[in-house]
Amino acid sequence: RVFEAMDGGSHADLAGKDPQSPVCTPKASPLRERDAAGFNLNSMLVMKFSGSALTGVEDFRRAADLVLESVPRRPVVVLSAMGTTTNDLLKASEAALEGGVVDISSIQTWHESILGKLQLAVPSQIVSLFEELSRILSGVAMVKELSPQTRDRIVSFGERLSVRMFVAYFNSLGGEQGMEARALDSWDVGILTTTGMSSMSSTKSEVQMLPSVYNDVASHFGSLGREYSYVPVVTGWIAKDLNGKITTLGRHGSDRTAAIIGAALAATEIQIWKGAGGIMTADAQIVPSARPVDLLSFEEVAELSSFGGTYIVHPAAVLPAWQAEVPMSIRSITSPADTGTRIVAELAPQSVRKDRVTAVCSKRGVTLIVIRSTRMLGQHGFLNRVFQLFNEFGVSVDVIATSEVTISLTLDQGIDEKDISALLLKLREVATVDVTQDLAMLILITAKSSSSSVLHDSFVLFEELRVPVEMLSHGTSNVNITFILPDSSLTPCVQRLHAHFFEN
Repeated sequence: RVFEAMDGGSHADLAGKDPQSPVCTPKASPLRERDAAGFNLNSMLVMKFSGSALTGVEDFRRAADLVLESVPRRPVVVLSAMGTTTNDLLKASEAALEGGVVDISSIQTWHESILGKLQLAVPSQIVSLFEELSRILSGVAMVKELSPQTRDRIVSFGERLSVRMFVAYFNSLGGEQGMEARALDSWDVGILTTTGMSSMSSTKSEVQMLPSVYNDVASHFGSLGREYSYVPVVTGWIAKDLNGKITTLGRHGSDRTAAIIGAALAATEIQIWKGAGGIMTADAQIVPSARPVDLLSFEEVAELSSFGGTYIVHPAAVLPAWQAEVPMSIRSITSPADTGTRIVAELAPQSVRKDRVTAVCSKRGVTLIVIRSTRMLGQHGFLNRVFQLFNEFGVSVDVIATSEVTISLTLDQGIDEKDISALLLKLREVATVDVTQDLAMLILITAKSSSSSVLHDSFVLFEELRVPVEMLSHGTSNVNITFILPDSSLTPCVQRLHAHFFEN
């Protein structure tokens, strides 16, 4: 039995906004059942460590200790690049392109200093990776060209360095009963994608997982299910296409790597270890009194990940775990005893919440486009024509509302201004188009059963604050209400709503 369809690759897939996009639809994992000897193969654990959880020597030690303690649960470890390495690699590539300067000294010195503080010699594999990176940057400086494929290859060194350093330190500890760790590049365990580009500033990515990825991953780790003989440490975020070219999965794509491995193995849990704690009731930078959320459903997290302005978990990581019914948890490397936020397929009936609202999230830099045309009246095909234009220019939509003669929709900051300008010119050939910028999105995660009272209280507060609501989306989701507001009003609105629903 296999996962027959490939995993979706963007936040729009999760929000149900792109019906043409393929999504992961598991029938059953190959490892759901017991093998011929009766051994339960689904008792593996996936532990993913974010860059914010690998910022230095102490984080490295904590991560290794956590993995050692989890050996009885048979972990598969997935690592991001350490700290700010990805950003540093991007800066190095730009310096080579723009100034002809090849300088990786700060990246190399920092990694080697961590090894030194851990009392480790620099492994030959690390030396070879730095030499290869220097050669690639020299090529960029020479030809004055940096293609997306070359950029992906350059940034891949972050994860490739991270797993090899972790393995060197883990193995120096002796492990539990001599258990060794092995560094594995994701493509070696079956993580293969289509060819495409990924954003270096957002979670968006054109690449999609190949249909074979779940079976390939399950086959690779099948022997560990029967006999756990080593700790696999896998690169997150990066993959390869069928031509052997390195691809990336969008920012924070290591979450997606971990979720795919967890789904393929029918893991007992997917742990996402970060520098901070679990998911909060609001952005703590806006609401200092925000508190952790203990339990969420995947549907709720899908909304938070898709529309929240702060990173929670990669949007495309939610779907594989959700459909495979593998629970996920968001944990803090600095407070490992804290259980963080647990995410499950469905909330149990006994999971009673005292608050009507589970979380308040927000996103700035939203653009509202209002399309008006009397051609919509009683006519079919107009919406199809409008969205064909959006598809033509590669512009995705976050929130949409329609009436008899109007379409209102929002775009976020991640879209090229040239594409938006070209799209607007085409739209104005068939309709009147108004554009409003400097808006923000405010989302309340709440059950439909509470939505009427939540809407009432929200609008009372908006009226008190004299905030105009430019757009409202409600009813398309079972778990959220979305308001579009002036950006200047976002902070007081979030603070007042949080105080009303959580503190009063």
